[in-house]
Amino acid sequence: MVCSTGEYTPKSGVYKIPARWEWLRLQGYVWGHYSTQITGNILFHSVPYLKKGDPASLEYWEYDKLGTYASAGCVRLTVADAKWIYDNCANGTYVEFYSSSNPGPLGKPTAKKISNMPDELRNWDPTDSNPNNPWHTYKEEQEQPENQVNEIDEENEGTETKNEIEQITNTEQTNTEITNTVQTNTVSRNEQVNEEASNVQENNIMINKQQDESKQNNQWKKENMQVNVSI
Repeated sequence: MVCSTGEYTPKSGVYKIPARWEWLRLQGYVWGHYSTQITGNILFHSVPYLKKGDPASLEYWEYDKLGTYASAGCVRLTVADAKWIYDNCANGTYVEFYSSSNPGPLGKPTAKKISNMPDELRNWDPTDSNPNNPWHTYKEEQEQPENQVNEIDEENEGTETKNEIEQITNTEQTNTEITNTVQTNTVSRNEQVNEEASNVQENNIMINKQQDESKQNNQWKKENMQVNVSI
């Protein structure tokens, strides 16, 4: 728990809690919320409020001092921590004070700084569970844009993936068309070559036939000539 102490805060000793008050008047005409007595005038309580029973009257400039040497001697806490002690540490519970520079395994906690926030926020303790606390709405408003950004990112990722799939599909279709065109052209060329070869073969046959006929004619003439000579 983050806290503020002061000059008269005990540096050592063990004490038993004797009493508690939901609102208790403190020095300087201010009020402590969820005040639990430790010993004498030394108490656990919230950062002071200007009005009894008004959770919207927080001394916000004092809230920013949590974690520093700031009180007269009481142990100042956030409302959430003061309420936890108020609700869970019954009268007779022992409280031990000791001094050490070691913050423990969890380290030294910190609290939100609120002095620069708008009045409707900084007049409230951010940890107060009161349903009227505007910090609850503020947190929801802060979280909502982040969720919207995440949804937009997811939509963009889905669109990019879809576009990539379409590009791959189009590329595959283009490659298929090119392959089909090449295959068609190859078949057409092969048919043309075969046709030309067939024509050449036919021409050769005709030439050979003509040559044979010519030979036959020459042979016939020769025979006729020989016959004529014999007569």
